[in-house]
Amino acid sequence: MRPIRTEFVVLFPLAGCVSLLAVPLQVLSSVPHDQQILALIPLPQRPFWHGHEMQVGYSQVVLGGYLLTRPRNEIIRLFILLWIVARGTIFIPGQTGTYLGFATNIAVFAMLFFYGGLAFFRAAKRLKSAIPGIIILLLMLAEIAFQIGEIVHLPALQETALRAIIWLLIVLLFLMGGRIIAAATSGALQKRGMYQPYMAQGRLESYGLTLLMAAAICDLSGLSSVLSALSSILAGSVIFFRLWKWRIWIVADALNLTSLHLGYAMLAIGLILNAVFLITQEYSGLIGFHEVLIGGFAILSTSVMCRTVLQRLRFNLSLPVAMRISTICLLASSFTRMGAMHDGAMSEMLMVSAVLWEIAFLCFVGALIFIVWRFQHPLETW
Repeated sequence: MRPIRTEFVVLFPLAGCVSLLAVPLQVLSSVPHDQQILALIPLPQRPFWHGHEMQVGYSQVVLGGYLLTRPRNEIIRLFILLWIVARGTIFIPGQTGTYLGFATNIAVFAMLFFYGGLAFFRAAKRLKSAIPGIIILLLMLAEIAFQIGEIVHLPALQETALRAIIWLLIVLLFLMGGRIIAAATSGALQKRGMYQPYMAQGRLESYGLTLLMAAAICDLSGLSSVLSALSSILAGSVIFFRLWKWRIWIVADALNLTSLHLGYAMLAIGLILNAVFLITQEYSGLIGFHEVLIGGFAILSTSVMCRTVLQRLRFNLSLPVAMRISTICLLASSFTRMGAMHDGAMSEMLMVSAVLWEIAFLCFVGALIFIVWRFQHPLETW
């Protein structure tokens, strides 16, 4: 039997750590009457730092832990070092921090593409199979655009680059449904004596990808907010239809699957809500994506990370209780964050959302630590 590699496990708690740190810093800078606290805590002063760290910083280690399975330990350590330096550059003032952030963030994406993305191109027999690799390449290009905007002081370019990163992550999450969620649901149905053919739903997936690309292009180019909104609504409908075709209610008692289905459904809800904001011209910019990112991205990514650790360490796919608490808290955090958009209760709702977010990621990191501890103490009786 091949030895079990555990180096990748370090990357997933790092995702939890950046989430635990970035949200309180953002809340401290957003909530009024906190100048005494701010005087004691160094806060990043660069525009868009919060969105960048929560999307780029977080997704880099999530993708790294999932994709960097073959590189030797030295490569993973270099990846972690570059990632940590990149996160620290937002606290370094002046051009030193800017250029160091440019170099390290691009280097992290370059490693992801070289050691993970290229594998999709090598294995692809058709273009659709190479899409994950293409997305990683486009993420790197969007990050280059973001960093150039930082260097030449173009906030509009930075915001557009962040929006592009969000859309690319949405496409990646959508594809996850056709890969991870479909396979897991199919396996659960088969264990119950129910064979469900064509779980990957290739035609539906193609429709969804086309709609998401149309929504992203219209949104990023400014061609038509109505067309972007309509495409987003239809893409969200495709996600709901996929969940219906998977007959998820039959395996609703399988809690290790429920979090995946819930995260996928929240992705659809977030797309539809963002479309409504586009049509009504409310909450333009990045804020309309909060439901997608908190409800969809966070729930799906934490669930997949935990499942990945359990699978690679050869445990049964039974999510710890802490992960179930984490999913519930993330779901509640997503809705309270949306409630914070209303001025009347903005500060209070932001605080509630932030507290729920912190509890969720404390539970997530704790669950990973517990799983690794069990792996390192196999003789213990459970």
